[in-house]
Amino acid sequence: MVERKERMQLEPRGAIRVGSVRTFLTEMERFEPEKGFSYFFRGHSRFSHGLVPSVYRDPGWIDNEDVLFKELVLRCPNDFSGQESTFQSLVKMQHYSLPTRLLDITANPLVALYFACEHEGGQRESGEVVVFRIPTAEIKYFDSDTVSVIANISRRPSTFKLPDEDLDRAAFNADEQIHYLLHEVKREKPYFEPFILRHHLESVVCVKPKLDNARIIKQDGAFLLFGMNGQKTEPATVPAGFLAAAASKRLLVETGKKAFIRKQLESLGLTQASIYPEIDKVAEFIKRTYASPASAPSNELKP
Repeated sequence: MVERKERMQLEPRGAIRVGSVRTFLTEMERFEPEKGFSYFFRGHSRFSHGLVPSVYRDPGWIDNEDVLFKELVLRCPNDFSGQESTFQSLVKMQHYSLPTRLLDITANPLVALYFACEHEGGQRESGEVVVFRIPTAEIKYFDSDTVSVIANISRRPSTFKLPDEDLDRAAFNADEQIHYLLHEVKREKPYFEPFILRHHLESVVCVKPKLDNARIIKQDGAFLLFGMNGQKTEPATVPAGFLAAAASKRLLVETGKKAFIRKQLESLGLTQASIYPEIDKVAEFIKRTYASPASAPSNELKP
């Protein structure tokens, strides 16, 4: 009882608590379709995670982001030989759990609910579903120039930072560090106009990826791609206008109800095997389904 009280004190006041699929769908009815806006959703099993991409969750990762990128390509060259852009490489790296500056989102609220219930969470935290209301005109596609610029921040060293704000466009692009970033962009887009805008580097954009792998298709996946806040080691902030609900109306999934909600989602066809269609994940789901209760493995927290 004491543990639960302490946990609730850490959670935002006024948050809406979800204990079943029915409760969740009732809350979703508040978000009516609007012309000119698209809804996306993110579920995470720990509400304390916040909207921060994985590469920023450990100082060692962001300090060595360019090394992480190169090491994976170096060790698994065949997996990246057909990648046309840094963004597409980041999507593949995200798929294999390498920390990146991408944050997974989905167009399907029930998929987000599944992720919010997937693990019990550290210290048995509540999960959370975040609802995004993004202007459709601001959504980028995988081949966007803006996406190329932001994605290639990942190739620059941790010392990368933006020059003074009062520089005009020509002086900004003449800066040595911006020049090196431009070189990375032109490797994938030789005809890219040699000008980078500061506000693009400091933004967070919603990106629709190529539907070229089964997991993205099954999860109705998209991404938030994070720029930087002045220096590479500090992430850009998700625009407040992207959030469909006030902080006081956060949707928290009660930790004691996660297993119950997972069972409800399974009855609706949302299972580990449908969310993760790769053969190893499907085999794991089948194994767990037919295991006796005494030997069934517990849910482990993924990074």
